[in-house]
Amino acid sequence: MRNQPQQTTRLGGFFITGTDTEIGKTHIACCIAQGLIQQGIQVSPRKPIASGCVRQSNGSLLADDAVRLQRASLSSDPLDTICRYRFEPAISPARASQQMCPTLDLAQLCQACQIEDGQFALIEGAGGFLSPLSHDALNADLAKALGYPLILVVGNRLGCLNHALLTIEAIESRGLNLHTLVVNDLSHDSDLDNLHDLCRLSGYPIAYQPFNPQGHFSPLVLTP
Repeated sequence: MRNQPQQTTRLGGFFITGTDTEIGKTHIACCIAQGLIQQGIQVSPRKPIASGCVRQSNGSLLADDAVRLQRASLSSDPLDTICRYRFEPAISPARASQQMCPTLDLAQLCQACQIEDGQFALIEGAGGFLSPLSHDALNADLAKALGYPLILVVGNRLGCLNHALLTIEAIESRGLNLHTLVVNDLSHDSDLDNLHDLCRLSGYPIAYQPFNPQGHFSPLVLTP
């Protein structure tokens, strides 16, 4: 069992982060949303910043991840509220914000994550835990400022053990509460030994999500 630091945790939400980009954080967030709904919990999803958004005929930008989160959460929150800062260039959110909105900062990102009383916050970061979001904030900084327990998504592929253990150390060093690891298969032939090894090495609760090429949301029940 790993030594875990004393933690101050804000109740009423999860912060979804990952070991890397393109490992299925949004899909897992949607599965968690479905699991929370099954428990009778009202979910308000937030993805405060996204790049690679699609320009619509009316000139607005659409974040596909926000659409998926809205649907999975059965949320009435407008898409502009779910994802406030949207950028068209298909580059990292931090670089996009530097080009399009250079004054964007941690305080604004925190404000974009606010929800109404009585709702359960489901906040999805962008990229990996230490990926930058703005000129003054990494995902780690946003997670710490918000104070919600973390869900760490681990994409099940070669190298994921190293990435997961490094990310766990980064989370622990900031005194944050790591609630659960979710091992997400990225292909039909993902190595299940990685799941077994993480169970032995991490010391944290672990959930498992099999590969789902159709992208259907299979409820993932986590107890807040």
